[in-house]
Amino acid sequence: MYEKTKFDKAFCGLQMRLFPTGNASPKYEYSGEASKVKFTCSLTKRKYSLSQVNEWFNTPEVQEYTKAGYVLKYMTKTQEMQNPSQYAKGNLEQIFCLVMVKPYKPQPNVDGFKPIGQTIPQYTPQPMTQAQPSAPDHAMPVEKMSDMDDEIPF
Repeated sequence: MYEKTKFDKAFCGLQMRLFPTGNASPKYEYSGEASKVKFTCSLTKRKYSLSQVNEWFNTPEVQEYTKAGYVLKYMTKTQEMQNPSQYAKGNLEQIFCLVMVKPYKPQPNVDGFKPIGQTIPQYTPQPMTQAQPSAPDHAMPVEKMSDMDDEIPF
């Protein structure tokens, strides 16, 4: 499923097939009876029920991945059925997986450019200044409009 050049270990996960219900979203489109549908281990091909997932996680094969720094993730995909039964309500199936993957680690800068966070100047708060009055201290309010010496320019 994964290229060996990208990952140093084989694909490790539990997968379960969910079958179409014939309904469209927002109703449930896929389902599986918990007592019948089992998870299958990709490494050992053993089958596990939902209550045995912890048991699978503690197996030596999976613990090898945990010690190598892999983490458990939920993943799903929709694919066409390989051999649909005559009673199937569609030709697609949902694959639900618990997958051991390496956590994402950002790569160091290799092209010589700075990351955007270092290029754009950061906001620096400026200290508050004291408000200055807009009129001089000896200013007097105008009481009558006729006291004004300015002419209206028309």
